[in-house]
Amino acid sequence: MNTQNNTLSTGWATFIYAILIIVIILSGWIAPKGLNWIIVGISMFLFIIVMGLNITGRSLGILINERKLMSLSRFQIVLWTVIILSAYFTMVFVRIRSGIPNPLEIEMDWHLWALMGISTTSLVGTPLIQSVKKTKEPDESAYTQNNSNGGVVNKWNENQATVDENREGILYGNKNVSDARFSDMFEGDELWNTEYIDMSKVQMFFFTIIAVLSYVVVLFNMFTNDSEKLKEFPVLSEGLIAILAISHAGYLGSKSVDHTKVK
Repeated sequence: MNTQNNTLSTGWATFIYAILIIVIILSGWIAPKGLNWIIVGISMFLFIIVMGLNITGRSLGILINERKLMSLSRFQIVLWTVIILSAYFTMVFVRIRSGIPNPLEIEMDWHLWALMGISTTSLVGTPLIQSVKKTKEPDESAYTQNNSNGGVVNKWNENQATVDENREGILYGNKNVSDARFSDMFEGDELWNTEYIDMSKVQMFFFTIIAVLSYVVVLFNMFTNDSEKLKEFPVLSEGLIAILAISHAGYLGSKSVDHTKVK
């Protein structure tokens, strides 16, 4: 149920969804090589933005988790999902148009499956790890930076009562979806460290961006140079998979440790 005043109406959202689906199909079928994949990918991103506006009232609503914070694990799974699905869709349509038998028979190297598995593990593993923290009660010392100006306990000018109302165990949470910020993806998850930068998140963010940009360039070159023989995805290096695995392991490892004193 929509609770935000600025949500996109269901009628308009449905209309835009239909337009974007038509654009995806037409661009995959008739757009010039290379450009076809670009248009399909952008249309999928726009579809997600419309979904966010319709459901949460935020263009990046798909990144907002149950605690009304923007999630880094959601960010990276969305990127990889759109890139790989848009590429697969475009490859299939090019193969159909070229009259290639079995157009759906496109090979995916195990490295690509490993990448998706690593990303999905972070998405699924995060709430599993944090479920334990939701059962813990913070010690009074967790409410830092108290001052005489209205009992403010953090940089967002929230008092202890407001924080207690929205937290889940020792995990910090926002009151409204509209309070979610892009910077949430780089901050700690708990009451004690939510005002500080989480280096494991910063590391995973940059590794994800570098890997995504590199793979986008490789895919684009494939579509522009070999669009009539698309039969397999480009192979990812084992070094890249190892780096991403280490980054995600550090990300999940950091979440498994309690950073807030508990009762």
